[in-house]
Amino acid sequence: MSASGSAPLLAAIAATALLAACQRQAAPTPTAEAPKPATAAAPTAKPAAAPAATDPAALQAAVEATMKQQYGDSFDAAQGCWKFSARFEQGGSEDYCMRAGRPEVVDLQGERRLYLAAHNVPDAEGYLYGHASSGLMGAFVLGPDGRGGWTLLAGDRQLTSGSSGYCGCDDAQLVRIGARTMAWKFASGGVWQGIVVSSYSLVAPVGDKVLDLSQIPEVAEDDQDHEYAIEIDGSDLAKPFFPLRVTQRPQQPGKGKETVQVVEFDPIKQVYALPEAK
Repeated sequence: MSASGSAPLLAAIAATALLAACQRQAAPTPTAEAPKPATAAAPTAKPAAAPAATDPAALQAAVEATMKQQYGDSFDAAQGCWKFSARFEQGGSEDYCMRAGRPEVVDLQGERRLYLAAHNVPDAEGYLYGHASSGLMGAFVLGPDGRGGWTLLAGDRQLTSGSSGYCGCDDAQLVRIGARTMAWKFASGGVWQGIVVSSYSLVAPVGDKVLDLSQIPEVAEDDQDHEYAIEIDGSDLAKPFFPLRVTQRPQQPGKGKETVQVVEFDPIKQVYALPEAK
């Protein structure tokens, strides 16, 4: 075969080889689509806690529920009080008829509390007391239960004070004694063989308990010539417990000088007390 005859053949072979090479070239593998990150489900919002109701009907319901919880289902409708037999750690017992006081709602530093005090009725029919018989106080602090009602946070159903079955607490005043603390303030005591002994009480919640935080006398057994008055110094509302200004004055005007001292709360002993009495 001549050179001129072989040229078209070689060109055809080359074209065929080029086409085959193009056909053998692998088609690009499609890239797999990257998995999309899972979308987190939106958290289900919890329903907001319902604020505790403060209308008269709701407060009365809270009072009745608390009294029944503490003193049982023994309401004396004729005398308006709950029959209760108190048993004491030192032994013995005494029967009382406990009457609820007026509930008071207080907001302190964003916290709402319901304060309820109860006292025995000293002259209730069917109840007799000797001179040495103390009166009885119930003190309860409630907070919102999240469902529109109230639940007990701290309380004591039988705090003893006074004499002759009278606690002196029936006219207790609810006062602020600290940044987040309220207390019932009153005085009680008695007379023994002509000697007057009376002291102040500041009944307040401490944790889940209710305690009397005062050992300040109104009239001391060993000093019948003077009387004491207390004033709460709330000038620094950030203090956990406010100091007391205790004034000592003569029982009879002109028989001595009036003195004033500041008494701080003792957080270790959990009490207000005059320095010489600690």
